[in-house]
Amino acid sequence: MATEEKYPFQSLPKSTYKKKHRYRQLDSLQKKLRVKFSNKSLLNRALIHRSYVNETNATVRDNERLEFLGDAVLALVVNEYLFRKFEDYSEGDLAKIKSAVVSESTLAKVAMQLNLGSYILMGKGEEHSGGRFRESILANTMEAVIGAMYLDAGLKATRKCVLSLLKKDIERIDKLSYLRDPKTTLQEIVQKKYKCQPVYEVVEEKGPDHLKEFTVRLIINGKEVSRGTGNSKRKAEVEAARIVLEKLYSGSENGDMFI
Repeated sequence: MATEEKYPFQSLPKSTYKKKHRYRQLDSLQKKLRVKFSNKSLLNRALIHRSYVNETNATVRDNERLEFLGDAVLALVVNEYLFRKFEDYSEGDLAKIKSAVVSESTLAKVAMQLNLGSYILMGKGEEHSGGRFRESILANTMEAVIGAMYLDAGLKATRKCVLSLLKKDIERIDKLSYLRDPKTTLQEIVQKKYKCQPVYEVVEEKGPDHLKEFTVRLIINGKEVSRGTGNSKRKAEVEAARIVLEKLYSGSENGDMFI
């Protein structure tokens, strides 16, 4: 553990000027995170993509071990919050909401808000292929930063930072009732927006009586917006509604077209 925590700045250029520039970069990121690292080496390591190590042959480690740790810490913080916040929710409901909050797309969005990509040390090949903006790299680096923060500042400070970063997404959890009752949630939204009801139409029914599969199309304001399948009409309708709501709450253009 001591080796991990005292990891030196071997990844930095030998140039004094470039070293100072890197220190300034790390200071800038700490201000955005509102966390001051006692050991900036940990933060620096959290920002080292494996392509940098492979391409430069530098005698440094990449951030993948910190990513592994950060994933666990992130899950703990979010799970604890959901457990305390939503006492009447089932384990299944909590698991679904947690997945939405800590998904790759959510973490990448938070990373982009921090401009995290600009702080990552990566190989030229990875950078030229758009690595600084790739969701998977941004999300993984965000987890690595959380892992480094936990090692440096402990759980209390990390919890405060994580919940602050995910505040807007956590605030949306109350709206994520679609995870439990998609049809009712969608109906309320459509009634408010268009003063009409969602319409579900069976477009296909196949299979023997004991193994039926239904396909339902969902129409809102005269336009088909999704299709769902299930082993009953209701399950197919629920799936169609869920697809629409996921698009809506993810902020995708397809979701905004009719809501």
